[in-house]
Amino acid sequence: MSKASTAIVSVIIPTLNEADYLDRALLSIGELDQHTECIVVDGGSDDQTPDIARQWQGVKWIAADAPGRGRQMNIGAASAKGDILLFLHADCRLPINAIENVRKACTRHQIAGGSFYLGFTRRHWVLNLCSLLSRINHPLTTYGDQAQFIRRDVFNLVGGFKQSPLMEDLEIQYRLKLHGRLVKIQQPVISSDRRYRRRGPLFHQLFNVLLVILYLAGVSPDQLAKWYRPDMHVV
Repeated sequence: MSKASTAIVSVIIPTLNEADYLDRALLSIGELDQHTECIVVDGGSDDQTPDIARQWQGVKWIAADAPGRGRQMNIGAASAKGDILLFLHADCRLPINAIENVRKACTRHQIAGGSFYLGFTRRHWVLNLCSLLSRINHPLTTYGDQAQFIRRDVFNLVGGFKQSPLMEDLEIQYRLKLHGRLVKIQQPVISSDRRYRRRGPLFHQLFNVLLVILYLAGVSPDQLAKWYRPDMHVV
């Protein structure tokens, strides 16, 4: 067997009240075997999310001591056995052959990790534009809903995600790039458009851009999170 075919991939899904979406995310992973595992790390759901996770054969469920996507993903990584860690949002679905394509990508020279590009469950010109821009391989066009994957040794080297309430997916990329290249697999991860529905696609995207600008200008993730999701109920 080649190195690509034997590398263990650990899919880590942070959840908080994701009963409406988790089944589809788990289904998209495909078969779990000795080379593919899935870990759901829950931040304290009060819906059916834990029950759904436990019903899936082979899926490991962990209760985090507190909610927070960075914290939950680090907990999952600490429990994972994989050579490659793939972080999947619960309202996203992986494309066909995603796991194998991640394996192949990580066998290339000096690759620290990467992601896919973004697709959505419905069409709208703003969402189409977001999808198009997400094909670009750059930290400012790459976020956690694109199923970021990281070689385990590099993840350990940089110390994992910052336990901040927002921008952990952007921040880690700058540390990863010090230890290898990041790649963009040209397949779409299909994401729910629920956040865009809540505020409206155009307003939500402009709001996202504003938050990134403020973050790069030095505003703390804690303050940004208060503006982004004031009730803190969405991971």
